[in-house]
Amino acid sequence: MHKRDICFFNRLLNSYCRSSSLKEARELFEQMPERNAVSWCTMISGYGKSGEIHSANKLFNEIPEKNLVSFNAMLSAYLNCGRLESATKLFDEMPQKNPATFCTMIAGFSRLGFVERARTVFYSIPFREQSVISWTAMITGYVQNDQNFEALKLFLLNYGEFYSFNIKPNSFTFNLVLKSCSILLFLSLGKQIHGTMIKFGFDGYLGHVFVQNSLMNFYAKLGELVDAEKIFNGMREKKDLGSWNTLMAGYACQLNIDKAMHLFSKMENRDTLSWNIIIQGLADNDRIGEALECFLSLAQSWPELKPNPSTYSIVISLSTTLTALELGSQIHTHTVKFGLYHRNVFIGNAFISMYSRCGLIEESENVFQEMLERDIVTWNSFILGLGQNGFAKKALTVADKVLHIANHNTFTGILTACSHGGLVNEGFKYFNSMANDHGIEPNLDHYTCMIDLLGRAGRLNEALELLQNMPFMANCVAWGTLLGACLIHGDAAIGKLSAQKLIALEPEDIAGWYVLLAKIYTKTGKLEEAREIRKMIRERGLKKEPGCSWIRMRNKVHGFVAQDMGHPHRTEVYWILEILNKEMREEGG
Repeated sequence: MHKRDICFFNRLLNSYCRSSSLKEARELFEQMPERNAVSWCTMISGYGKSGEIHSANKLFNEIPEKNLVSFNAMLSAYLNCGRLESATKLFDEMPQKNPATFCTMIAGFSRLGFVERARTVFYSIPFREQSVISWTAMITGYVQNDQNFEALKLFLLNYGEFYSFNIKPNSFTFNLVLKSCSILLFLSLGKQIHGTMIKFGFDGYLGHVFVQNSLMNFYAKLGELVDAEKIFNGMREKKDLGSWNTLMAGYACQLNIDKAMHLFSKMENRDTLSWNIIIQGLADNDRIGEALECFLSLAQSWPELKPNPSTYSIVISLSTTLTALELGSQIHTHTVKFGLYHRNVFIGNAFISMYSRCGLIEESENVFQEMLERDIVTWNSFILGLGQNGFAKKALTVADKVLHIANHNTFTGILTACSHGGLVNEGFKYFNSMANDHGIEPNLDHYTCMIDLLGRAGRLNEALELLQNMPFMANCVAWGTLLGACLIHGDAAIGKLSAQKLIALEPEDIAGWYVLLAKIYTKTGKLEEAREIRKMIRERGLKKEPGCSWIRMRNKVHGFVAQDMGHPHRTEVYWILEILNKEMREEGG
């Protein structure tokens, strides 16, 4: 068979596999008069990407002469299907390995969240075989798993030694470390990396557009909008749509929505991302009406442009924020109509969160059950929703099904469920299993959940001990959680300590913490101390930031604050409120 004919068949085979038409691909594979290594590897990869690992393994065992490429293809198939132990066994048994072998293992382990195993593979590569590809693959793994400090550490520690062997960072490497700097708010380090980029020719008019977009994104996220604008203006005709979107997102991120909208109005070409940035920016600035108007404008742009899953996620979140179930239900219907709902994991996840936050756990479960595809976010959202709505034991039953792929957020949902359900022993069991059984070190959120769990159970001394001995500096959320528990259970001593810590950490809300402490004193019969605090608040002229609630009526959003005298319907509102208060007092005896 002529070589060109084999290439033609292989291209056709690859086309079938990429479109998940595996039945047609296998029929073509069987009918091919001659096959080469590419034919076998293409078919194995197709099975692996579609989750048919048994078919991939069977085909691999049928290869007449296995070579390095076929081993790598099977390795990738195992990792795509989450078969870590099978991948490790094959990796150890391989007669030889090349850089692609190591990078496949690093990328596969990282993608599945097993960063330590990826790191072990990275450091097992003989130094002479290290390359910018393996280096960047490991940095990518850290960034994918939110270990941005480790990503920067790997970049900085290896930079000098690698450079001496002519291993230099490429545009993808710089893109990743800039992203890590922006997440960690490392402005000074980011500027030093920018200087290194100039040294390697990745800056300026001749630089890569997406690298300059990364630079813009870095400066904008850290509030250095002047530097971001300089890069944008210096690009001249080299700007692409990503450049416009990046600067616009920078403005929106810094709550400078008017500048973002001005830039939006100047854009000759827009894509759905452009609209999403504006819709999210308006939402972040509490300009909900304008955000919804933009969504409707985008929806009316069909077929040139149309909302994508991210758009729906943003708008569904608005519905959740406003508890506007009517609007959320309309969007739900819209996604079903356009065939987006069942098969799109992002939209399904957003609906699970929306219904859960509105207390409609049955609707949330219906969405969960109807989803054709789920990811770990799906499970985490459902577990958290169950826990927050009083279905703690059901949340744990669901969680047990995905503990093998659990991440930090999974355990946040589990511990939240235990806290709301008063399941103290179960909470400690899961908390202790995180590091011991799953290799997940508890973070500040998990410790705060445990403080809440103990606080709700009235075990305030244990909660305080855990807070003071955790391996992190406690933040306002942790101390605020303990203070709230002191108010519920009437512990003035720990309440006073918590309030003092909160005042030191967040002095701008000093009035709020004093008000809570005064309530604790009142509840525990320390009326003189409560009077002294209230007197001090008056004398200092301190004011507690009022809480605000929203309600959507007749397509209009109404906002209410405590002791609101500015609302046009305040008379009717207070009249109804007085009736409700009277009925509640009578009901309570």
